[in-house]
Amino acid sequence: MSDVATAPTAAPAAAPPSGGTILTSGLPPAAATANGSAPAVPAAADGPPEWLPAKYWDGEKKAPRIEDLGKGYQNLEKLLGSEKVPVPTSDEDAEGWDRWFKATGRPDKADDYELERATEYPSDLPYDEEMEKGFRAWAHANGLNKKQAGALYGGYVKTQIERYAAHSTAQKQKLAEVQHALQREHGGQYEGFLGQAKTALQQYADPDFKAMLDETGLGNDPRMIRVFGKIGKELGVGGDKLKGAPPQAASGTDMKTAIADFRNQHNKALMDKDHPDHGRRVNEMKALYERAYAE
Repeated sequence: MSDVATAPTAAPAAAPPSGGTILTSGLPPAAATANGSAPAVPAAADGPPEWLPAKYWDGEKKAPRIEDLGKGYQNLEKLLGSEKVPVPTSDEDAEGWDRWFKATGRPDKADDYELERATEYPSDLPYDEEMEKGFRAWAHANGLNKKQAGALYGGYVKTQIERYAAHSTAQKQKLAEVQHALQREHGGQYEGFLGQAKTALQQYADPDFKAMLDETGLGNDPRMIRVFGKIGKELGVGGDKLKGAPPQAASGTDMKTAIADFRNQHNKALMDKDHPDHGRRVNEMKALYERAYAE
């Protein structure tokens, strides 16, 4: 043996206990998974998983609300299974707008709109067929469905009827005021003066002028009545022409035809005492009879 001492070799490290490591020694063994690997430590169930909406999480039971989740899924399937219409991409997307309008109920043709005429439509107010035709085209071009078009058209017609009624009432009031003013001017000679004015109008005014008086209401203007009354008075010297006899006598047959035509044309005004033109049409008819049976 040598006298030189040798350094002692280090003792080998103690081997860890079988079945564990230094860190895990003393702990209960972890259960192995089916493939022999240790399972991951589960996360704390304090909140819903990422895949679950919060409204389906039961915070007290720390578990999903399965029934609510199932109902929500059913509703989602119904929604996704319904017909879907893409929104038009822009104002210039004509195909997209046509698709959208059709889906919201626009009929295929403008003539398919169901527009009802008001039952209280005045009999003496001509119905505007062209206006209705234009409205149908406008409603179709703007994508209105039948319900929208019907409501809008009904409101428009109602407004027109109300305006016409207000206009007729105003015309009647104005006519009454004119008659009252002329009666104060002429007193007991009012009827004769009015007859002279109508006689002059009948002899010298053409149909276009008469139509203008009706359309504009100038036939009720006291200034116009005074002018024709003065003309009629000057024509009726001695009272010979107050009955409205024309410069050239017409045959009896012609006058009877004229009377029949006049009655057919103005039947409503002649028969309805409340009609705004009743008095004027009656006097005109009287003048025609006087001319026809003057002898």
